[in-house]
Parts: sequence; structure tokens; C-alpha cells
Amino acid sequence: MSERVLSGAPASPGLAIGRARVLSHPSEDPARDPLSGAEAESEAERATAALRRAATALERIAVQLREQGRDDDAEIVETGMLMATDPVLASAVSEAVMERGIRASAALVEATEKHAAVIASLPDPLLAARADDVRSLGRRAARIAAGVPDEPATNGSPYVLVADDLGPADVAEHGEQLAGIALSGGGVTAHAAIVARSLGIPMTVLAGPELLQVSNGTQIVVNGSEGTVILDQSAPNAQLAGAAAEDRARTRAREIADSSLPAETTDGRRVRVLVNAATPAELRAGLAAGAEGAGLIRTELAFLDAPAWPTRAHHMHMLAPLIAGLGGRTATVRVLDFGGDKVPPFLRGEPRRGIELLLAYPGALRAQLAAISELAGECDLRVLLPMVRTPGDVNVTRAILTTLGANVELGAMIELPEAAEAAAEIAAVSDFLSIGTNDLTHATLGTDRFEHGEAPTHHPQVLSHIAATAQGARTAGIPLEVCGEAASDPLVVPLLVGLGANELSAGAARVGAVRAWVRALDYGQTQEFARQALDASDAAEVERLAEPLVSR
Repeated sequence: MSERVLSGAPASPGLAIGRARVLSHPSEDPARDPLSGAEAESEAERATAALRRAATALERIAVQLREQGRDDDAEIVETGMLMATDPVLASAVSEAVMERGIRASAALVEATEKHAAVIASLPDPLLAARADDVRSLGRRAARIAAGVPDEPATNGSPYVLVADDLGPADVAEHGEQLAGIALSGGGVTAHAAIVARSLGIPMTVLAGPELLQVSNGTQIVVNGSEGTVILDQSAPNAQLAGAAAEDRARTRAREIADSSLPAETTDGRRVRVLVNAATPAELRAGLAAGAEGAGLIRTELAFLDAPAWPTRAHHMHMLAPLIAGLGGRTATVRVLDFGGDKVPPFLRGEPRRGIELLLAYPGALRAQLAAISELAGECDLRVLLPMVRTPGDVNVTRAILTTLGANVELGAMIELPEAAEAAAEIAAVSDFLSIGTNDLTHATLGTDRFEHGEAPTHHPQVLSHIAATAQGARTAGIPLEVCGEAASDPLVVPLLVGLGANELSAGAARVGAVRAWVRALDYGQTQEFARQALDASDAAEVERLAEPLVSR
């Protein structure tokens, strides 16, 4: 059979090969004749048995997760287990089979979808988020009822998740055996894609409905760099993907082995390397690679489907597992960064973003700060304000923290040219500064962050804004962190170190690499490189200057 290539969109770079573990299947043919009375009784029992077996499978997964110390993930899976034993759900499935003659697998999907729709409409965002867990349960039970192996044999080998989209429980049960993700739907900016990039898991989305025709156990290749899924792959493509997977495994093993080594240049400049995270899985991976804490905890991703501003209780529920997982290390919690491509339904059409938006809704900001202040005693907790424009943004937030009696450090994200130009004044009222290089780069160069196109952070104009921010932090005697994607760019890391960054915060999959790059640098050389780069004419000249220092 000749090789088939499904074209989608690249969501997380890299090549992966593995057996398909399909989490979504085409629905049964609605044109099939309805069941007779005797058939219906048998089918109803099959549906009920499938729910029981799904509950048992989820219980087993939860036990395994707890044994691995993944209690927060286990709780998510246990929620699905409880739903599987819900008599209301069982009754709805039975009614669909007995009264309308629908077959077991279709009845399970239909009933759980209706159940999920009701849950999704609830005003409580935490409860509404459980809708995806119900759908996941329905798919699992439907596979069991249809006689499809729920967990295809992989003999311990890596596998690729195949689905239309992913819910939180679908991801929670998968560990190091997960080689890649292929979705027929999904989106490049979806939460699953962000987490996949952070963990270094290749992922392709929007591959189309043909992907869901793949059988469990079929070997497929995911090219997350090009956005393709390869079926019936040729020997060269299979070998290439296999080699890439082996290289990733070796790299992870080496990073874990080196995790106790300090991130220090050859001439003694100490740089703290932290991890960017929104989930416990990202934290675990980053800490295992040697991260000294979290330099950016993204809080808004948990609430992108929320129907209203999250309450203090919602924030506590979201943050507590992350803070607990840090074990007393640094936790830099960014307050809700809604806006741009991260707009929940209740803020559609709202033009403001970041701290400007939050200060327009002081009750919502206070609720989050109250949750953060309550957790402050459990780690070295810092609050980070997104899209700061003036010192006033910091002062007003500090006043709220003071009324709450919170003893936390307060930092400003420098993401706009005007903020970089006012860095000295902002630093004077801050406990630390953090540069968001993604937005700062695009804002400086006048490019669209959400369009494809070149926007190099090593452009001299961008570097001048980073230098101004670094000078402001030095004058104020406070740390400077960089948490954008440039903090894990091998070309930009020497520049950031040379300009004076004290901390680099990277995605979990890049923590080990960044630490290794820092150990290979000479601080004096990076300072000279930075001076030359600031005087360069364009990004291409900076690239030529970087050749002796860049780790590839």
C-alpha cells in the first residue's frame, strides 16, 4: 500500500512514530434498522456492562497515577469514574436503547453528549469543565461496547493519540509512552497544543475526518513541524521518525542526569533557569530537567471556556496543585492574561488586555490575588502582572495586595515598547521585572503575532528594548527574568545573558537544553556579543556575530 499523507496544521514541532491509540471513532450508521425487542434487551445490557468496565478501567488508571505521585491527575480520572456509575446517565443510556432502538455504542455517545451539554451550561466554570470528561467517558464506554480494545496492546512501545479533540482526562492518563498527538480537529492555539509544545510532544491538528478512520494499533508518523500525519509510511519516513524519537529519549535522559549541575557560565555567572507551566505535568517535566521553580504559571488557560470571571475558590482549585508540586521553590503566578487570542466567552469584543483589563474589573483581580495570597506561605511566591504600561499599574495592584495582607513579591511584565522605555520608572516600584519577548518582539517590529512571518527577537531594535529593561532592573537592584520563547532560543540566550538577565524561564521540554547552553557560555564573551549586537544593522548581522557562541 502506498504512503498516504494527511495535511493539517503544525501545533508542536518534532517527528514521532507509534501505534495509534484512537480516542474518537466515527458514529454508527444512523440508517441501520432499529433494534427488535429481544435485541434491545441484549444491547441495553451490553451498554450497562460497558459503563461498568469503563469505570473499572478508570479506577485502575487512577491507582497507577497515584502510585506515580500524580494525585491531581488521578482526581481528574476519578471524576470520570464517578460519572460512569451515575444512575441518571445509566438511565439515559437504557432509555435510548430500549425505547428508541439505538445500539449500545451510539446510545452511550448520545447520552454522554447530552449529559456533557448540560454540565457545560453550568455557571460554575470548574463544573462546566467536567463536560469534556463526560465526553471522554462516553467514547471509552462506546469503544468497549463496540468490542474495540480500549487500550490497544503496545508492548510498552510509544503510541500516538488520535482523536477529534482532547479533553483533560484523555491527556491525564498518558505518561512517557506518549510519542505524539494527531487530531482531526483541534487548534494550534488550543490549550492541548500549548502543553504539547511545552512537553516537547510532536502534535498535528486539523488533519481532517479521514484520520479518525485509522484503526487502533496502526503505526503512524506525526510530523508536528510540517503539520502532517503519515499513514502506511515508507521505510525511510519510519526510520527518520524512529531516530528522532530515540534522540529525544536520549536527550531527556541526559538532562535528568545533569539536573543537579548549576546553570553557571564558565567564568562564574549564575543564571537561574525556571519553567513555564500551566499544568502539573509541565511542572514535573521541568523540575526533572533541573528547573529551580516556575518562572511563569499561566492562569488564564484554565478559564478560557468560563462563562464568567473565576471566583477566589476557582483560583484556589486551579493553583493549589501547581503550588504543591513546586515543593517550596519559586512560583511566579501571572494574573489572568485575557485578551488577544485568549478571550473567554464573557469577554468577547473586549478590546483591553492584561492588567489594563483586570484593573477595569477590580473585583475579579482581587479574587485572584486573594487566592494567591492564601497560598503564599507554601512557597517562594511571586505575582506577575501582564502587559504593564506604567508604574501606576503596579502601584494599584500593590495597594490591593496590601489590603489583603499578602506578603508576596510583585513583578511587571515588559511586553510593550512604551513599557521598555519606562522600565526605570516601572522597576523602581517593582520587586522584579519579566520580559515577555513574544509580544515585545512583534510590538517593536510592527508585526502580527498571530500571523506567520519573521519576527526575530535578535533584531537590534528589540535588543535595545531588552537592554533598556535590563538597565532599569540593574538600577533598581532587582532581578530580571525572561519568560518568552526567546529564553529557549539558542541564538538569543547568549544575548539575554550578556545583557544581564538573571533568570530564564522556558518550556519544560527546553529547560535542560537552556541549562546546558548557559554552562557552555563565557559571560565576558556574551557581554561583548551583546554590545556588538546592539550596534548591528539588522538581525542577519546579529546572526553572523553569534556563530562562535551559539549552541545548536
